[in-house]
Amino acid sequence: MNSGSRIPQQFWCHLVTNKKFSSVHNSLLLISALALLSPVVVAGQTGLPKTDSNTNALTERVSVTAVRVETPPTIDGQLNDQAWRTASVIDEFVQRIPVEGAPATENTTVYVAYDNTNLYFGIYAWHSNPSAIRANRVDRDRAFGDDRISIIFDPFMDQQRGYSFGVNAYGVQSDAILGSGAGYGNRDNAWDALFESAGTLVDEGWTAEIAIPFKSLRYPQRPNGEIHSWGLQIERQIRSKNETVTWSPVSTDVMGFLSQTGVLNGMEGLSTQRNLEILPTLTAMQVGALSDEDQFEIAKAKEAGINVKYGLTSNLTLDFTYNPDFSQIESDRPQIAINQRFPLFFPEQRPFFLEGQEIFRLQTWINPLHTRTIVDPRFGAKVTGKVGRMTLGLLMTNDEAPGNIDDPTDPAYNQSAQILTGRLKYELYGESYVGALVTNREFLDTHSRLVALDGNFRYGRNYATQYKLLFTNHRDASGIVKKGYFIDLMARKSGRHFSWMFATNQLSPDFKTDLGFVRRTNFRRHLANVAYRFRPENWIVDWGPTIEYDRYTTFSGVLEEETTSLRLGFDFAQNIGFNASVTHGMERFLDTNFKKTRVSLFGTMGTSRRIFLRGGFRFGDQIRYTENPFLGRSVGLSLAATVRPFSRLQSAISLNASRFVDINTNTNIFNVKIIRARTTYQFTKELLVRNILDYNTLDKTLATSVLVTYRVNAGTVFYVGYDDRYHQRDQVQNDVFVDQAFQLTNRAFFTKLQYLFRF
Repeated sequence: MNSGSRIPQQFWCHLVTNKKFSSVHNSLLLISALALLSPVVVAGQTGLPKTDSNTNALTERVSVTAVRVETPPTIDGQLNDQAWRTASVIDEFVQRIPVEGAPATENTTVYVAYDNTNLYFGIYAWHSNPSAIRANRVDRDRAFGDDRISIIFDPFMDQQRGYSFGVNAYGVQSDAILGSGAGYGNRDNAWDALFESAGTLVDEGWTAEIAIPFKSLRYPQRPNGEIHSWGLQIERQIRSKNETVTWSPVSTDVMGFLSQTGVLNGMEGLSTQRNLEILPTLTAMQVGALSDEDQFEIAKAKEAGINVKYGLTSNLTLDFTYNPDFSQIESDRPQIAINQRFPLFFPEQRPFFLEGQEIFRLQTWINPLHTRTIVDPRFGAKVTGKVGRMTLGLLMTNDEAPGNIDDPTDPAYNQSAQILTGRLKYELYGESYVGALVTNREFLDTHSRLVALDGNFRYGRNYATQYKLLFTNHRDASGIVKKGYFIDLMARKSGRHFSWMFATNQLSPDFKTDLGFVRRTNFRRHLANVAYRFRPENWIVDWGPTIEYDRYTTFSGVLEEETTSLRLGFDFAQNIGFNASVTHGMERFLDTNFKKTRVSLFGTMGTSRRIFLRGGFRFGDQIRYTENPFLGRSVGLSLAATVRPFSRLQSAISLNASRFVDINTNTNIFNVKIIRARTTYQFTKELLVRNILDYNTLDKTLATSVLVTYRVNAGTVFYVGYDDRYHQRDQVQNDVFVDQAFQLTNRAFFTKLQYLFRF
């Protein structure tokens, strides 16, 4: 084993001798030893596990050789170009869902070609009932529930990071980054790539064409004449049949998705021209707000910014932004905030921080780098990519928010916080790595520093262990320094039928970071679950129970929470699913123990191409989190429908409701409902209009938003938007009638233009 991949022995010795770690050092050393020995255990392993005949998966990777073309195809969705007559052909697909390993029920043909600058794919997706094809004209990344083909690459064949490019029957694009360690579900859909696509419905199904520039990918550098070999998977979703088929067979008895790709061979002489992208942005806003004196005050603002992306190599990229435009085109989805013991999490939506975020992410119970804590940056720079077996990321930025105060005599006036983040991941073998993350925020005499060490280790076909070790050093404005730590250890097995997971973690009372998101501190937690999945693969595709035990104690040994859960899940044919769970246990709040039993039901139905339904119902005991807590009855309801009356129009309507009843007096403590409707109309491939309505019955607020989008490609977009916020009045008139009219409190108009120049 390469000694460079070892965690220093003196570090582990320090953990053992440090009294704060005495309660967990035995389990820590055990899993750590397994982790460090794992490269030796699997020496010589290719990372693609052999599978036996009963999994219906191949024991060797399928492969295809791309054919070089002199004249590229015209990307119009028609397969009549000369390039497709000489291209390589892929036409053997097997099911992943519902009957694993069975032949696909519909034929699919994919043509593969390339030249110096692009990879080309031609697609013919046959369908025995073309009227059942689900295809909608929507904005990119919005073709949820459509029939779709995805082209997935693992250019380094390291099973650490994959690129997914999807297209529906109208050529609507979708793209994502696939990560390691958690299989196909570890997706980053926020990633946007520049590529060309087109599609059309035909008498026997649908056809599509895709051109993917090599500039939109990161891949190993090769000398001229040396052949490239990349991991490749092609996946088709046939929604009317709830069927997913793949070119390279995928088995649920093998952990991970990238480990089961095929191989794309034959490419050479790829362009060595480095990617340069310049993206200027211009934003203009007019904002009005109702003052305390009931006067509507209006302010105007204009800002220009620029983003630059430069390919240092084919696998290493520099990003720079100045005066970044972080205006959010879509606001945070409303959440029920009343009676929450711990803070709510809102995801990042700003483009600069979304780019490459998967490199900085640690898959653990807390979020050590939550970039929404960086409120108002003036500049930012990032280097991300891969050098040899090392994946790296470096982020530098500032935050002007702490200095945005009115008092010029305050030492913080016009001062900025300085932020530096670094990430390294060293690849050991398939879906296994060791890594480190460092974050540092400094403002005046304060600082917040975090160091994290993590690793994921896969054993054989379906076993894995993980560790996360986080250490913080925090100094506040009063000069008080706090040092804390977080330890997270996990072992798991996944399989076609039987799976289990065990995790133990602890977060010290003095753990504090200004750049992360932490719901709670001062706990030791033990979590275990066991699941079994029956797979009849007929009208019931699969079903099975899961039993889970979860226990929290404080560092002083006080039991804070202990629950046992039983879940039962069913996946039916025709896109129908149902889950039920019962949870029983104890939760301690303000030195009082409360015994609770809760029941949850959840279901989905997508049998129709025009409507998709999902709903959940939760009821049972719940604590009222106040200074004088008591046990009441809580009822929660969530309903959602996505309606598509025709291909250009769709509306997503949702209702989230929560009611709390004092069982002693049988009175409602609160009853809140949040109603949301998001409707879009796609006039052309480039032009759409979107409207969002949000209404909160507790706050009695109504929000409306209209957005016009003209999108040329993933980078060049023009927006015009309008937002209103209203508050509902409750004023008694004549002692009889209640005036419930809405009063305007906020209004905003904005335009945003960004134009991508790629050289």
